[in-house]
Amino acid sequence: MITFPKVHPVIGLADCPVPNCPLAITVFTHPMCRGCLERWRKTDLPLEEFRRMPKPFSTGAGQQPCAVSRCERPRDTAAAMLCVAHRLQQMQRLGGIGLEEFLAHPRVVGLAGFGPCWIAAYYLDRVGSKYPYCKTHTQRLRVVREERGFDEAWWRRTERAVCSTREVSLRGLPDLLVAEALYTLWSRIENGYKLRPEILRPLYDRMRALQVTTLEQVTAPEAVGFGREHATMIRAAQVVLGRLNSTPETERVKDVWDMAVFGHTSTVPFTAITQPALREAMKVWAYDDLPRRRNKNAVHHTREIVAAVAMLSESLRLQRTDRGEDPTGWGRVDIVAFTNRMGHLTASGKMSASRRLAFTRFVRRVLLRFRTLGLAGPGGLLEGMPVDFALWPEDMPDEPEDTEAGRDLPEEVMRALCANLDLLEQMSTTEVRVATELLIDTGRRPDEIYTLKLDCLETDPDGSPVLIYDNHKAYRLGRRLPIGGETAEVIRRQQQRVRARFPDVAPARLKLLPRPKTNPEGTKPVSDIANRHRKWVDSLPDLTVPVITTEAGTQVTHLVPFDKARIFTYAYRHCYAQRHADAGVPPDVLKELMDHQAITTTQGYYRNPQELHQTGEKLQVTRSGQDPTRTLPSCNLAA
Repeated sequence: MITFPKVHPVIGLADCPVPNCPLAITVFTHPMCRGCLERWRKTDLPLEEFRRMPKPFSTGAGQQPCAVSRCERPRDTAAAMLCVAHRLQQMQRLGGIGLEEFLAHPRVVGLAGFGPCWIAAYYLDRVGSKYPYCKTHTQRLRVVREERGFDEAWWRRTERAVCSTREVSLRGLPDLLVAEALYTLWSRIENGYKLRPEILRPLYDRMRALQVTTLEQVTAPEAVGFGREHATMIRAAQVVLGRLNSTPETERVKDVWDMAVFGHTSTVPFTAITQPALREAMKVWAYDDLPRRRNKNAVHHTREIVAAVAMLSESLRLQRTDRGEDPTGWGRVDIVAFTNRMGHLTASGKMSASRRLAFTRFVRRVLLRFRTLGLAGPGGLLEGMPVDFALWPEDMPDEPEDTEAGRDLPEEVMRALCANLDLLEQMSTTEVRVATELLIDTGRRPDEIYTLKLDCLETDPDGSPVLIYDNHKAYRLGRRLPIGGETAEVIRRQQQRVRARFPDVAPARLKLLPRPKTNPEGTKPVSDIANRHRKWVDSLPDLTVPVITTEAGTQVTHLVPFDKARIFTYAYRHCYAQRHADAGVPPDVLKELMDHQAITTTQGYYRNPQELHQTGEKLQVTRSGQDPTRTLPSCNLAA
């Protein structure tokens, strides 16, 4: 039996506050147990007054022993206090005397029990000698035995238990399945997933009815009667069990890698690479490359390179008569075909110029690495791969025009967004609003804001506030960014909220923006706010910006709707950079503020003010409407 505790940060079930009610609150948002809640809804009483009124009577669930000393039989009912035999003795043989007198009567002695109920899922006692079941299952038997083809032996093995509000029965399940259930339950609790008994009971009851011996047998949960929620739980459990004995050495031979085995998240599929030799070589490359990727984008980086090689694989499959199966047949003509195909995809709008360049670079790097790993040598997976099957510098496409700059948002749009932050909070959570404010004010990448620690605020020697964050993209940790006083206040208020929500957790473990669910200790940050941010932006009325045109030799300003697709979380980083560049911040200082690796990236934000005037744009302001140059003394200190 699984018994849910009264106090636990994830699966605790508090007692119903109604006096004399033995049940638990199993719906975490309800103020009482389900039965008391239904009784209250039928009254006109205020909630608090109803919660102070004792429950007149409650049978609860389970069994209580007969009140007669040394009697091994269960009570007939909770109110009677006596087993069936002693109730008959009290009413028929002793004339219905009172309970206290009956218990003291010399003819009243304890009776031997009948043994446990024969239902495999149950553990309580039988109530009589006629049927080998408890009272509840005896009543159920009288109903189900009338059904055509009823098999009582099968019914005993598969019938569900009678549980209290805190109990879930695993009895009657094979030992292996019980072990799997307990391990996966522990795993879900460790990950902060709340569970309720009424969700687990039908899951295990269905497995008992199907006589499942191990979760591996349930390959198609929906097809055998499991609902969507239970099917999701079964698949998650199968993933957890699959990881139990997995190691990088066992995972590397699979066509789809579970990156949790390597200490990451998500998966890396190699299935799009159709040539077996190339696919196996790519696994060797990925296994060799992963330890060098220390930042949180390691999986994304690996997936992108695998996708690039999959494009090469597709080109080989389409261009060669042998579908590219034989590495010794590859050559320069296949490289030319690949580069032409990439150019065609870009020209037809199916691939951006920057992605074409990135994928071509990835393929060139991988082909070179194949050789240094010895895969093209004798006995290698790609033995005999020709030397001219390689990409040379002259095969690289031209660098696309810089797209980092010029993606900032006009001042009018920024003002409208900042004026509607209250609406964003109403549509989502406080954490989403705070994350958006910090994205606007600091210009950090979204994942750098999401993963901020609770103690992310420090001060410079002159007392100016400084944000401490990690640059995950370049794996530069503990970076310092001067911020304004208003931004610092946003952080301090959020710190107070987090400490109030998790008072018993050490501050060093807490995140500034903890996710609202499956996070009992506040150690898990929000994962992404893009979807909720998009819904908020789309809900706003048209955001208009002035555009200057020339009509009949005269400049005319028109207000036109701004494309909301250009408003996304990363755009605030461009706004921050453009705001400082337009304010005259030197490039070397802005490079440090943006934490760019190359100053050429930073220089893309410096544009001609005359161009700004002609396009109708203005120098941007911060979220508070202040001139960005007011923070420049701290910026210069950071540089």
